[in-house]
Amino acid sequence: MANILDYLNWRGDIPFSSNPFNSVDGLILAELAYLPLKGVVSTDFSIRMKIPHVYEHFNPDKVPENAKFFGFSHDCILLQKLAESPRFSGTQLTGYVDETTDEMQFSAITCILEDGTAFVAYRGTDGTIVGWKEDFELGVVRQTGAQLHAVNYLNQHFANSPRQLRIGGHSKGGNLAIYASAFCKPEVRSKIQNIYSYDSPGFREEIVETDGYQSIMPKTISIIPESSVVGLLLSSSMKHQIVKSSSTGLKQHFAYSWEVLRNAFVPAEKLTDTSEVIQKALSGWLADFSDEERKIFVDSVFDVIGASEKSTIREINQSKRSSYLAMVQAVGKLPPDRQAVLIDAIMKIAKNAVN
Repeated sequence: MANILDYLNWRGDIPFSSNPFNSVDGLILAELAYLPLKGVVSTDFSIRMKIPHVYEHFNPDKVPENAKFFGFSHDCILLQKLAESPRFSGTQLTGYVDETTDEMQFSAITCILEDGTAFVAYRGTDGTIVGWKEDFELGVVRQTGAQLHAVNYLNQHFANSPRQLRIGGHSKGGNLAIYASAFCKPEVRSKIQNIYSYDSPGFREEIVETDGYQSIMPKTISIIPESSVVGLLLSSSMKHQIVKSSSTGLKQHFAYSWEVLRNAFVPAEKLTDTSEVIQKALSGWLADFSDEERKIFVDSVFDVIGASEKSTIREINQSKRSSYLAMVQAVGKLPPDRQAVLIDAIMKIAKNAVN
């Protein structure tokens, strides 16, 4: 079935002046944020580069293996098609940020469209262990490091700018887009036209109940596949648009599997039974545990993963035998109280799924 790459083949020659910006365009720019463009796109907002020039300067063969995230080959094709597309070829890229520390993974890029508006795209989880841990912490802490950086990115670059904005991202990137829009300065928030969230996890209740969060809900567009899991985690209080995917199960999180017809996603009638079962199981686990127990669980899981001495999921998969052996041994070395919480959490998730 057709996807966002086919959309560029069909409608890449139609300018935004003839067919306005839509949710498919938003997903395309959200996916663009996954490309490692350090050294190609400037961090300085006064320096911009049109997409065809970005494509000329970007060499996939020089990208380190640990920076080739899931979908890298598709993202490279996407960049080529954008460069060849009159609809996007005039778009300028700037403000590229890519930071990873021991506690945080954050990346963003700003796309200046030919009409003068900007699309700020936040990258989703990039395959680093740090990034995955931060995803888990969305249900544990009020604000993650990436969320703080996302807010600062908007405030720093757009507080004194008259430019109208769209904000978006896929997976964790959509969570960052919503959070940054809700908690940025009022003068920035007033310039935001829409926020695009593509199969993105939600928030703790105290975030959802804030005035800032509630104020942006009318501008927020949330799109999830019919077997969504990630997009149903935690609370959101928003109505999702459910779309068809050519994949099954968790593989539907891969945005290139989402089906497109003309200038829109193909709608699905409802979520699959599997999606609802997993969502209820995980939500039940979150409700059963205190914040302290959740933190112990998350720390324990990633201490175990850290025993593999690998920095990305790709590296673990490339040396499964040694990595899994090290992780199994690490479970046995956890203090008894942490082992108990870890086992209890797994049992409750299984029980909720059965129920």
